[in-house]
Amino acid sequence: MGFDYYAILNIPRKASDVEIRLAYRKWAVRCHPKNDFHDPPEIPFPSMPLEHYWELLNEAFDVLSNPLRKQIYDVYGEEGLKLGVVTPTGFVEPYVFTNDCMKIYKEFFATYSPYGNLIDSVTSPPPLCQDDSRIVRVKGPDIEHFVDLELEEIFQGAVKKMRITREEFIGEARVQTTVVEDTLTVHTLPGVSTGTKIRFEEAGDCSPKIIPSDIVFVVREKAHPKFQRNGADLHTLVPISLQEAMVGFPLEIDGVDGRQLVLQIVDVVHPEYVKVLKGEGLPFPNAEEDNKRGDLYVTFKSKYEFESAI
Repeated sequence: MGFDYYAILNIPRKASDVEIRLAYRKWAVRCHPKNDFHDPPEIPFPSMPLEHYWELLNEAFDVLSNPLRKQIYDVYGEEGLKLGVVTPTGFVEPYVFTNDCMKIYKEFFATYSPYGNLIDSVTSPPPLCQDDSRIVRVKGPDIEHFVDLELEEIFQGAVKKMRITREEFIGEARVQTTVVEDTLTVHTLPGVSTGTKIRFEEAGDCSPKIIPSDIVFVVREKAHPKFQRNGADLHTLVPISLQEAMVGFPLEIDGVDGRQLVLQIVDVVHPEYVKVLKGEGLPFPNAEEDNKRGDLYVTFKSKYEFESAI
């Protein structure tokens, strides 16, 4: 059995994002391997070698600071996290810790130094204190989050309030930071495609040494019990009896917009038969014509085959 990531950070399992980041800040500064330890710091596991705790600390933060990894760990434990799990949106690959603890530390503190928060502003003043012609500030990498949408939200367009945590400057000197919670409002257009990225420029962590990262929300579509999506088109499967396939029947189906669609099927429904309902799919994003929509494809299957498939 592996270690409890929450115990490694010495926080409760219900800890917020802010509490997770504050805990990592506390232990990472104390346990940084470049510290000159006259008296070894107290850690949550006194009998554990400090080098081993340093690795576990960074692994725990790498997992718990990532919303998807944290959710998988909370539900499936370390075994599910490191073996991979099947979710409604697909298979999530196994998590493998890179062991690059200093990279994680640097991305959090924007420095490799364990004393960065105290002396970096003196030895390397922030840009406002220097000649701008000599400054080379590197922008941090994008910070990505998923925004999950129901198919009905994709049809209508959605407004989502997304909570994030980030490093914000303390005071006008802009040399020290603290962790704050913020809310960003994410607007999605009707018919938005899966994988669409919505960017908030320089909304990430602040630091005297870097240009803040962009925060990017990636649209992810939730599985729907009735419809499958292909671009702006929708596909659905309707069970029918053999008699209905031979003589016809009235078809009643609820569209993605909530309207009930009623029509009479008069054709013989053979195995390759597909009924196409024009304009009953999803809106085309950024279409020049208002209300332009894809189509709804209805495939029929005998009730016996349908029940056997279930």
